[in-house]
Amino acid sequence: MEEILGINNSWLDYLGVFGVYLLLFICIRAAWPRIELYWRTNFKVLFVFWFVAMFTGNYLFYLLGVMSFLPWLNNFIHTFFWIGFVLTWLYFGIRRNNMIEQFLLFAGYSFIVKMGENMLLGTWEKDPFFFLSGKYAYLIVMSIVDGFFAIISPIVLKLSRKFISGVYIEDYPRNIRRAA
Repeated sequence: MEEILGINNSWLDYLGVFGVYLLLFICIRAAWPRIELYWRTNFKVLFVFWFVAMFTGNYLFYLLGVMSFLPWLNNFIHTFFWIGFVLTWLYFGIRRNNMIEQFLLFAGYSFIVKMGENMLLGTWEKDPFFFLSGKYAYLIVMSIVDGFFAIISPIVLKLSRKFISGVYIEDYPRNIRRAA
């Protein structure tokens, strides 16, 4: 059971993690209450891509010694709910903002989630991490990695457009925001 839940973790701990996800989703959704119809295929494409890529990637990077082990349930809910669903929702809302702002929002929200998972489940710890040491070095670097969601997502959409009908690519400058 330790490989599924993690050492000394209970189902109640995971309810706390879901609480963190839910609170952040409520904050994100307050600004963008729904995914527009024209963008729903994009949402599904990014959801599936990020869930599969990150779920398998987290485990493969653990096997290569680059990441710490995420218990299976933590890896699943983190990649399915947080990355696949909530970060894709965030991307829908901020995709028109400048890239630096997008990067910082993804990294910042991910830092909050990783801190919550660290405090509740004891995950996201690896010391030393390459040439960095300290309690939060690994957590900060892994949050920065999530900032690349903003850079990779438009590339995924452009590539998937060739194979999936209904993928919508917008033709606007990135630094123009929609009217409030």
